[in-house]
Amino acid sequence: RGNHTKVDPHELKTLAQRSIGQNIDANNLEIEYLLGMIEFLEEKKKIYTKKIEEYARQLNSPIFSIPGIGYTTGLSILSEIGDIALFSSATKVVAFAGVDPSVYQSGEYQGNGLAISKRGSRYLRKALYQCILTVCNNSSTFKNYYNLKKSQGKTHLCAQGHCVRKLIRVIYKLLTQNIKFDETALV
Repeated sequence: RGNHTKVDPHELKTLAQRSIGQNIDANNLEIEYLLGMIEFLEEKKKIYTKKIEEYARQLNSPIFSIPGIGYTTGLSILSEIGDIALFSSATKVVAFAGVDPSVYQSGEYQGNGLAISKRGSRYLRKALYQCILTVCNNSSTFKNYYNLKKSQGKTHLCAQGHCVRKLIRVIYKLLTQNIKFDETALV
């Protein structure tokens, strides 16, 4: 979140030289070292991103046919779910992800709002929430579902949670039947 600006490390060094401060050789040496580390890490990031894409293409999972799910997020979801045959229904995957509603009640008290249980895999939950807005923006079915929940008076996070559960049901169907995502098949 926030505003990120793309500044070249060398440009940053030039700007730092013109800023207010002391021109101490030790500071200059430290800045050069840190700039070198940034460049090194950016190169490593490119290499690992290419490897992730290569593994995802080799895997050829139907999850990558869902518009808005990239290679990194898709592999995160697949690695957390593991073997889909271990789940007898999509509801079990929803519970495993910890996005199922939990009921708060005691005696005669019944809680008004239902929060998600958060009992399952936090990594799966995070990956699903990271990609759901992109999926909603790229899929008219998910966008319409999100807008429907918003029109019913749901908050943004609540509507997002409903979309995540719908996404899990779609992923379960795609993985169990090994079929590609088809927007027209969703109603």
